[in-house]
Amino acid sequence: MSLGWAGVVLALVTLVTIAVGHELVRRLHSSFGTRPAVPLFALGAAVLLAGLLSSGDLLSAALGITGVTLIWDGVEIYRQEGRMKRNVTKDT
Repeated sequence: MSLGWAGVVLALVTLVTIAVGHELVRRLHSSFGTRPAVPLFALGAAVLLAGLLSSGDLLSAALGITGVTLIWDGVEIYRQEGRMKRNVTKDT
């Protein structure tokens, strides 16, 4: 695959993982609170490791983007908790 197409593919991977992660954080937090944060960190680390072990450059880059996004989703679950607490405080 040419470098130009690789850029397009990686841009789409980034867009999709961020969009799915945004919805995932909201749904997981509303159902389970902050409990899914650590599994998301672990899953993200495992996907990053898979990216390091991958032989293909494009696959490695896509796994790296996905792994970092999953780790960031774990952080966002804690941030979502803070946003929800602030909203409850404002409403009362």
